[in-house]
Amino acid sequence: MSFRKPGSQAPSGYRRWVKDAAQWVYRRRHIVALNALRGISYAAGTSSVGLIAVWFQSRH
Repeated sequence: MSFRKPGSQAPSGYRRWVKDAAQWVYRRRHIVALNALRGISYAAGTSSVGLIAVWFQSRH
């Protein structure tokens, strides 16, 4: 196992992988945020339609 600095805990390949993954997430953060918002919207819409359907069935 090779280390860049004496006493460091993570191998350099691992550090590079973590850095690349962090950069990938940082570049795509807006896509993640939009997908989360879309999921929340779909869930709220589905719940609303379900509640209206239950309310309507209980009334008629």
